[in-house]
Amino acid sequence: MPEACEAQLRVFDVSGRLVAERAAQYPSGGQEEMFDLKGATGVLYYELTTPFGTLSKRMLLTEK
Repeated sequence: MPEACEAQLRVFDVSGRLVAERAAQYPSGGQEEMFDLKGATGVLYYELTTPFGTLSKRMLLTEK
């Protein structure tokens, strides 16, 4: 984050179903979030929304 702000992070499956969501106040700098995504597999999408804009990316969930 370029500066402290409120942000919302949402994770969706390929059908567009919301599988996880978190909104919080974050300090500036790099951030990391951990989600329990039991039952979700394969390709997922995440969307980060801040006052600076919205970023959407694809990710691949693999088993350890």
